[in-house]
Formats: sequence, structure tokens, C-alpha cells
Amino acid sequence: MANEITFGWKTGVSLEANAYQPTGSQRGSTVTMAEIGSTGLYTGSHATIVTGDLVMIDDGTNKVGWGEWNPSVILSSDGLDTVSTTEPSGVASNFREMVVQLWRRFFGKTTFSKTQILHYKIDGINVATTQEISETSTLQTQGESS
Repeated sequence: MANEITFGWKTGVSLEANAYQPTGSQRGSTVTMAEIGSTGLYTGSHATIVTGDLVMIDDGTNKVGWGEWNPSVILSSDGLDTVSTTEPSGVASNFREMVVQLWRRFFGKTTFSKTQILHYKIDGINVATTQEISETSTLQTQGESS
């Protein structure tokens, strides 16, 4: 399947695109860029370009643009189902763990006392994190998880 290259430039010119591998050698054939109406938006399909290739746009006299080719990525409806939901061993250290820990906070076992909040692991027995609670006559403070 061909991959679309798009480029914006002044209207009414002829443009061509070439793809180059990171090593500098050309990948595939030169692609003619067609203008969509008189919009200045040009498109062309390249059959062999791959992510990370350098695209050079030429107007027949000068190189008028270049950049690294990165295709559009669209997340499918079940794309997040492959992300691990393994709970972190302590306080979350990355986004995935933060989401899992947040879900566990609201839907997992948690106990509250006057001095601490205990968040339990999925087994409901072992403590995953603890948060200290302190209170004055006007203020209650929940500490960071540890």
C-alpha cells in the first residue's frame, strides 16, 4: 500500500518528492506531487517509504522542503487492551502505573483510620501503599503515598 506524502507550498508549481534512507541512499522512485485544486496543498503516494526516511521536496530547480517521514497513527478501539495492567510494586513511576494505581484507589480495597490510608494490592491482603493522615482543629492533611 502506498504512503501519502503531503506538503504545503505556493500554488501552481510542479513538485516532486524523493525518499532517502538514513544512510543517504534514495528509497524507491521519484514521486510527482499533485496540487489539490489551487490550495497550495500537494500530495503524492510513495510505495516504499518507511518511518524515519528523509523526504526531500523539489520544484525542479531548488530543494524547497524536507523532513522526516512519520505516518499518522490512529489508535484502534481496542488498542489500549494490550497495555499491561500489572499493579506497581510501590508508588507509580510512569503513566501506565499511575492509571492502574488510580483505578485501584477507587475500585480496589482501601482502609482509612485517623492516622493513615492503606491501599491494598489486588490480593486484598498485602498493602501496596500507605498515606499518613494528620489533623488539627481546622485542617486535615493527607500525605504522599509511600
